[in-house]
Order: sequence, then structure tokens, then C-alpha cells
Amino acid sequence: MKFRMRLERVPSAVGFLEIKGAADGVAAVDTAVKAALVEVLQNKVVCSGKFTVLLAGQTAAVEAAVAAARKEVGASIYDYCVIGRVHPSLYWALHDQFPGDGLLKKKSSPAASSAVGIVETLSIAVGLEAADAALKAAEVNLLELRLGYALGGRSYLAFTGTTGAAKAALDRAVQAASDRGGLGSSCLIPQFNAAKFPFMAMA
Repeated sequence: MKFRMRLERVPSAVGFLEIKGAADGVAAVDTAVKAALVEVLQNKVVCSGKFTVLLAGQTAAVEAAVAAARKEVGASIYDYCVIGRVHPSLYWALHDQFPGDGLLKKKSSPAASSAVGIVETLSIAVGLEAADAALKAAEVNLLELRLGYALGGRSYLAFTGTTGAAKAALDRAVQAASDRGGLGSSCLIPQFNAAKFPFMAMA
């Protein structure tokens, strides 16, 4: 089923917590929702036994909820982030929906001869920040966002656009990840040939 994008549903901010262990993860969720008016979009266990929590709401509320959760679980926090004015494409990718042809769908494919940028990060939180930074830096389309699952707790994102746009987005994503000390690897592939290397092979 395809969904038309409704930008008015995109929240002001999202907050993300990676926590070492399910017990502390549940405590973090409880503390967060009691600290501020936020919506829990997702909480689950990913690779390396990390419990992840995704929150949404007004920026101040998300900041307060994340701060309270961090204080509650202390040293059990592995990583976290708060992203204000979250890019709509990132928000929908968190729901496994990717814009294409004016619709939201499960997967997208790069156009013929377009460039593809790929960034791997050492944590999920850093991956989210890198993705948001890339999308805000240039006109690129997010193709893939993998967060932790079957990646040993790492994440990767891929986006497409003209070579110039993809490079600008890649540079910004790499800088954002590097500033957090969480860059794994990155590459830019000009004139990506989807016929010879189907992008779905990376899923």
C-alpha cells in the first residue's frame, strides 16, 4: 500500500536513546513519558543487546524527556540524540516509508546515472544525526536507512541525487558523524548502475 506524505504530521523534534539492557530501557521509557509530553514512536531491542527508544514531540519536551531518561539510567546510556526540525524524509524513513514519485513507499531506487552516497556510523544515534544533516545539506533522496538490526549495533544510510548534491550531502553527513566520533566508513558512487548492482541487494 502507498501512502501520500502528510507533512503536517511530522513532529517538531525526535529524540533517540540507545541503552545497555532491556530493564534500564524500560525504566528510561517510563521516566521519559512522565517527564514531558512526548510520544513514544518505537522501543525495541537491536543487535548487541541495546534497547532503543524513539520519542517525538515539541523540541523542549523531547529535550526534557531525553535528559530525564539519561539521568535515570546513568552509565547504561550507550548513545543518544535530539534532532530539532527533523527532516520529513528522515521522519518517514523511521516508519520504513521513503518518498518517491510524490508518494511514500517501502523502497526507492536511484535514477539512472545518478550518484549515490553511503555513510556507515558506529551507533544508531550518530546515524540519525548524519542522515538529518545530509538531507538538510542538499537536494538528495533517502534510499535506505538501516538502524542497528543485523549490523552489530551500527547503522548506515544511503541517498541519491546529482553528483554535486550527493557529494555535498555526503560531506555534511561525514562531518556530523566525525564530530560525534562515530564515523565508520563512507563512499560516493557517481553514475550508480542499479541494473548491475540492484540496491535491494544491500537490504
